[in-house]
Amino acid sequence: MTTPVAPPSFSSFATTPQPLELNVFVDHEKNGRSGHLGHAAFQRQDGEIFAFYPSCSSDDPGRHGTSGHSAAGWMEYKRSSDGGQSWSEPEPLAYSQQNYLDKSGSAIFTEKGIVTDNGTIVLFHLISDISVDALWEPYLVPTSTRSTDDGLTWSDPVEIGAEKGRVYGACYLDGVIYALKFRNDAVVDFCGTTDEHIYTLYASHDDGATFTEVSDLPFNTLGRGYGTLCALNDGRLIAYVYHKRDEEYLDYCISSDKGLSWSAPQKSRFAKRIRNPQMIAFKGGYFLHGRSGSYGPVEGKGHFVLYYSTDGVNWDEGRYLAMRTHGQGAYSNSIVVTVPGTGAQRLRIQASHAYSNDSTNICEWFVELVDQ
Repeated sequence: MTTPVAPPSFSSFATTPQPLELNVFVDHEKNGRSGHLGHAAFQRQDGEIFAFYPSCSSDDPGRHGTSGHSAAGWMEYKRSSDGGQSWSEPEPLAYSQQNYLDKSGSAIFTEKGIVTDNGTIVLFHLISDISVDALWEPYLVPTSTRSTDDGLTWSDPVEIGAEKGRVYGACYLDGVIYALKFRNDAVVDFCGTTDEHIYTLYASHDDGATFTEVSDLPFNTLGRGYGTLCALNDGRLIAYVYHKRDEEYLDYCISSDKGLSWSAPQKSRFAKRIRNPQMIAFKGGYFLHGRSGSYGPVEGKGHFVLYYSTDGVNWDEGRYLAMRTHGQGAYSNSIVVTVPGTGAQRLRIQASHAYSNDSTNICEWFVELVDQ
């Protein structure tokens, strides 16, 4: 019988750049642009990375009241063939950009990307109704698109369920794509305000061609929003959701049967607080990142924070990767990338960071084992 190898401690990892140092991936400040939501990324089977980001107006305050927190725009992406050491010039995602240029009254933002075992790529999109206000809310029915030619062309969109809402998390496990959707149109608030606002797990067994409902998660959703979904190393699924009245804790549920049933909700503590969480497995352990809350003492909120766990439930004290110096930011995503020709794996983290008011650039960090 093989003894499981214990995951490394955080001290075994190196972060590039160092925490509190910024590496600007997209310089929106140069062009007077901004970008908050939409940080999907994937690595093709040939090793090429696609990293998406939003490109939006920085001059429409909308209901939010400060410039830069705008959904008036579209998605772009850069490519890297060397594990993220260098990047191509930006390219627009046609599905998103053309929808905006057509003045459809909505805006499309790409939040998650999955690559299946046979190389099919599936993207998940938030659809924001901007017909009245350039803010991200309310939400329409989220969609997915798929590519079978390495991202050169994309299928027509497929709706994820019939209800308005947002896909907050997606993962791939044993040949199945799982997606965590919050069925809340955010007309009143992005956090739950009625018992009808529920988190639902969807699954695709055909590489994203169709999605079917698997189960509703047993969260109390009043005051809850955001979310993340991750496959634990033992094959279980874990889902975390945010509680805006208790930013030191996230609620979580675990499924041992591929999402058919879930444990009763429990809480995990995050010492530096957490909002809009994103969780990923890497090198036997787990990382979770997001904004260090939005309420409470000024000195502790709005920063970009990274936590580490060896079991996916108990988290360390965390460390700040970027400190808030202007307005809101710290919307993020991460993927595990393999450096072509070496086999070395790195965790790539991407997040928005405000340069003026709520107008943001996009920054990136890499985390890797120091002895690999």
